[in-house]
Amino acid sequence: MAADHLLKSWAVWVDGVGKAGNCKDYTPPVLEVKTVDFSAGDMDMPIPVDDGMNPMETSLSIYGLDPNIMPLFGFQTGKNTSLSVRSVFTDAQGTPFECSEAMRGLITKIERDAQDSGSQRDKAMKVTMKLNYYKMVWADVKLVEIDPVNHVRSFGHVDTLKQIRSAMKLF
Repeated sequence: MAADHLLKSWAVWVDGVGKAGNCKDYTPPVLEVKTVDFSAGDMDMPIPVDDGMNPMETSLSIYGLDPNIMPLFGFQTGKNTSLSVRSVFTDAQGTPFECSEAMRGLITKIERDAQDSGSQRDKAMKVTMKLNYYKMVWADVKLVEIDPVNHVRSFGHVDTLKQIRSAMKLF
């Protein structure tokens, strides 16, 4: 069916502080498996082999300047910055579907828009965060959980690293 899950609205929380009405845009992390080409002597061509994941990064823009985000920049002893995004998607009949994303990581870049002679009301500060944790839940069902420190890569109900954790006696 057309228009199954269209984004209706969303809001962001940074370190537990709501930014509803203040966030201009949000870019979710790209989930990408790193591959290497493997070719044995008898093979006609190489085949891709899973070699872990590429680093995850997210960004958001907050209108104006947020004095609560500035101190979260960079390394903080014993703590990661948390980021939560709650979104509502609707189908063509208007039925809502809730999606929540939870992230942790390090704010690595804060970039403010240029201040010029035009209107200043749409100026924002862009925050870039490198992630060490990501989870997406859709309508109370966990779709994705990436936790490299704890060796978790789960999509749907399949944790692709579970047997490796077990073999290594990690849990």
